[in-house]
Amino acid sequence: MHPYLEIRRRMLDKAMRRYVLADIAWRQGLEQAALLVPGAIGRGYLMIGNPGSRVRRLYDERDRALQRLTAARAKLHEARGRVRVDRRILLIARG
Repeated sequence: MHPYLEIRRRMLDKAMRRYVLADIAWRQGLEQAALLVPGAIGRGYLMIGNPGSRVRRLYDERDRALQRLTAARAKLHEARGRVRVDRRILLIARG
């Protein structure tokens, strides 16, 4: 694999791990909140709490991790496109 792509791939892996950990923490926070406030999780809606609350903080961390993951995917895709362009060979026939 091209060294530049390897770097981008490692960034994507790291962003994915961070997102998964943030998602697990957020879901556990929701479960704990549901024990304290039974109506916090309903059909099709979810209360994420006031600014500064633990559940809101976990939600914001998960959202930032998702944004980083999306950016890492886009950068890897862009890098793959650049490497493919670099591999083209131009043949010129002399007559």
